[in-house]
Amino acid sequence: MEALALEFFNLHFMFWALRHRNRADDPYDLTEPEFVALDTLAERGLCTVGELQQVLDVRPAQMSRIIRALESKGEKPFISCTINTQDKRRINVNLTEQGKKSRDEYRKRRLVSNMKLVMGLSETEQMEVRKIINRFRQIMSDQLHKSARA
Repeated sequence: MEALALEFFNLHFMFWALRHRNRADDPYDLTEPEFVALDTLAERGLCTVGELQQVLDVRPAQMSRIIRALESKGEKPFISCTINTQDKRRINVNLTEQGKKSRDEYRKRRLVSNMKLVMGLSETEQMEVRKIINRFRQIMSDQLHKSARA
């Protein structure tokens, strides 16, 4: 089991290395947490800073840095922040058109990169990998839900 866990660790590192090698092609140079924040806003719509912080599972100082980065990356801000009208202590975060564009481009680049990897597999291997990935997704989802309830 430890050898398999080590293989996962090494594979994770290789994905990271490939992503960073291709980072020069990213005109917005998004980090993973920045992308997750944009993706969350694209999927859910308006969120508070606290809701985003909970999704990203980061500390308040880290969330502040992510928010500042998304407000200042690119020529136009990726997000807009306003005070919540119902609770002045909260800040609402909304995705801008530029943020949607950068999220969509980032996602497309990552998918193309992953498709290049999968092209090296036969159809049979692709089906096997898909089956195993689906099983891992279920296991990980169960663990995430379990830890959220704890």
